[in-house]
Amino acid sequence: MSRASFLVFGAGAWGTALSLQLNKSGNEVYLSSFDSANLSSIASTRINEKYLSGVTLPEEIQVTELNQGLLKKVDCVVICVKSPYFSKALSVLNNPQTTFKVLWATKGFDLNSGALLSEMVSNHYGNGVEHGVLSGPTFAEELSLNKPAAITLATNTIKDPSELASSMSNENLRVYISTDPIGVQLGGSLKNIIAIASGISDAMHMGANARAALITRGAEEMRALGTSLGANEATFSGLSGIGDLVLSSTDDQSRNRQLGIHIGGGGSLDSFKERNNGTPEGVHAVRALVRAGMINDAQFPITTRVYKILFEGLSAREAGMELMTRPLRFEN
Repeated sequence: MSRASFLVFGAGAWGTALSLQLNKSGNEVYLSSFDSANLSSIASTRINEKYLSGVTLPEEIQVTELNQGLLKKVDCVVICVKSPYFSKALSVLNNPQTTFKVLWATKGFDLNSGALLSEMVSNHYGNGVEHGVLSGPTFAEELSLNKPAAITLATNTIKDPSELASSMSNENLRVYISTDPIGVQLGGSLKNIIAIASGISDAMHMGANARAALITRGAEEMRALGTSLGANEATFSGLSGIGDLVLSSTDDQSRNRQLGIHIGGGGSLDSFKERNNGTPEGVHAVRALVRAGMINDAQFPITTRVYKILFEGLSAREAGMELMTRPLRFEN
């Protein structure tokens, strides 16, 4: 089993957890980010107190500021920043002789155009750079504690994805391979929107029946948008589709579900951001989709109502009533 050198860029919870697993798999691992102060703290204490406290990073993981020398020596860069910072990350992860593979675990869209992150990567690096997306049902804390997990590496440009997946895998992390980066990206991004709806429903005590209906019809919205953009329908039955959707919609570790619970309990997006140091990815995703004109109420009723709750003042109770009293239709 071959090993490689990885630069994980983004020292949040997920970037830190992924660094731990890549190190556990026997790889050379570097961890870097925009946040110099947090990097300095991690390097000094070997603990990411800001995002993943309680887990000690082994000395083998090299915590470092980004530099051109580092970019020249690594085999693979893994971007783990939030979607609003993805473009900025691409701008600094560059050198004239780019030879590294580019992966990303970010879930979202270009905030201005609604473009998939793979389009941003291709536009930035050109067609010569091998790239792919990592996605699947994983919470950073569980991954950092070596609890079993499985994710998907989706690519149609990496020449030997099996070798790369093998270098990342270990007894706690299983990496599957997909040739459908469009579907894998959409599954990972859209499920966050449905998780917000699920949290709202549960906070309003609508019951298990309502949650199951939201998840199921939400999965249909994911499939509908995905296939319209060229994704493989089967992808939405996999880890990055129904797997990630169920995890994020039912477990309170999900920040998107937490936001829904907060709103369903009478809170607002602004008050959630104040209490929780940031905005969940589902908020960015639904705003990008609406801005780009990619969804409509007839085909994506759950997604559009999440947007209206977040940005147009629609009450959660009104949204639920609208969903239940819409004209009846065939299920598929």
